[in-house]
Amino acid sequence: MITFFSQRLLFVFAASIVAYNSLAQQNSLQANEKVIIFSAVKGTVSKPISIPYYSKKGEKINVLIAGEKSGYFNLVSPAPQQVPAGKEVSLILEFTPANDFIGSSKAKLQIMNSAGKLLRETELRGLSLKGLEGENEPALKTVLVVLGYQINNGWSSLANNTKPEPQGEEIATTSFRKAGKGKVEIIPVARFSPDFKLPFGYYINSSSGPVLHEVGVLSKTKNKPEHQVLFPSVSSGSTSFDPGENAFGIYSTGAGHSAYMLDDWNILLHPDHASHAVRTYPVKDDHGKLEQNTFLVCFEEAKNGDYNDYVFLVKNIKPVTYAEDYTNLFNGKNLDGWDIFLTGKSMNNDSEQNFVVQQDGSVYVKGKELGYIRTKKGLTNYHFVVEFKWGEKKWPPRENAKRDAGICYNIPDNEPDSIWPKSIECQIQEGDTGDFWLLGFSTITVNDSTNKPANHTRMVKKADAEKPTGEWNIVEVISYNGKCIHIVNGVVVNAGEKASVTNGRLLLQSEYSEVYYRNARIKQL
Repeated sequence: MITFFSQRLLFVFAASIVAYNSLAQQNSLQANEKVIIFSAVKGTVSKPISIPYYSKKGEKINVLIAGEKSGYFNLVSPAPQQVPAGKEVSLILEFTPANDFIGSSKAKLQIMNSAGKLLRETELRGLSLKGLEGENEPALKTVLVVLGYQINNGWSSLANNTKPEPQGEEIATTSFRKAGKGKVEIIPVARFSPDFKLPFGYYINSSSGPVLHEVGVLSKTKNKPEHQVLFPSVSSGSTSFDPGENAFGIYSTGAGHSAYMLDDWNILLHPDHASHAVRTYPVKDDHGKLEQNTFLVCFEEAKNGDYNDYVFLVKNIKPVTYAEDYTNLFNGKNLDGWDIFLTGKSMNNDSEQNFVVQQDGSVYVKGKELGYIRTKKGLTNYHFVVEFKWGEKKWPPRENAKRDAGICYNIPDNEPDSIWPKSIECQIQEGDTGDFWLLGFSTITVNDSTNKPANHTRMVKKADAEKPTGEWNIVEVISYNGKCIHIVNGVVVNAGEKASVTNGRLLLQSEYSEVYYRNARIKQL
């Protein structure tokens, strides 16, 4: 009986394999006795794929390619008519889509004995491209279908968006941990990007930034395109690694910059590129069955939101949960961990209940008194998130002004409580949410312009992303080694560097407007 040499369900052998010893694991993960997958530009010939098979007792065989699109799949050389006992021979196939055909095609490779008995039937899949790069590329949804993954990625067109809101079945995670024994496998399954060598691997977060560990390098084009294909070749390195017990993210390094799973690093280190550079999906096979501890990590190289630039199948991992990533600053019961400051009163004297923790865990701010709640502990290099919603009431002397509140952060530990302490403020005010206010003679540089030190100085946001009054908004502040980022509802609205105050406590204001805060949380970078 003839059998294909196979170690796993998905097993495709490319004839253009290089550095066999270092890439043996990758090669063993690129073929399958059930399906073989090709890609090529219309009217051209794909990279050849070599299919080894073995006969235990030896027998005569016939090899056929059948199906409506059988003419698009060819044997490079005639199949052997006789397979010697105990020997392995190879079939080499190519995908040759017609010049007028774009999309996916299927056929069947059939191996029969001399009596006409079907010994093996393998599905052949081919992706025919309109051309190379740009609008010629296939949509991520098309790529997933050809690969045999029943994943709802959230859109079917080529371009989408780079907003952080999960699309389709995307999971909201920024890091992984190893799920079990053995190594983590990272297999490149698709690449549709400009042509260059592409290092990829994993990184571990540190106080000085992401520490990169290169695993492999995707090849640059040689005889055949390597930048616009399914299963791009790995020119050097490996397709597995062992991060130990560390939480880690996946990165890739394109032309001029690296892209990370953690949006913070993209925003801080490469603000001109996509901040949400990775979408991650649990893998489901062509029957819709979830593959345990297996995920697709899809990268966006630029900003058009196609997420087909580099796609990796990553195995033996489990996502780090949101609860693991962030620490809640509201406990839902009281204001433990916070001090209350109100003008004209002693510390933590809130006799008129200006700040009230509600049954749903949110903090209601009456706003009648001027003051704030402030963290007891200082913070260094962090990502702070809070949600706010305006109430209806406004109080004198601002009853006819815009509703106003704010987040003041990096308050030095020795700074006395006052209105307002030395800090950087992320303004929360109707129509102005995300503005910088530099308080207590603090300074920051925005677009190469540094404010003059003063008691208070405003630097206006570059975009408006606030929702209408009465709706919940998400405001995020990233403070990292003097860089400060304000994000409103997923949109980076302001960014500065060289801040004069880089760490310390933070506060949430009460400023003559009724406001609600909830889900205050922080992540150390």
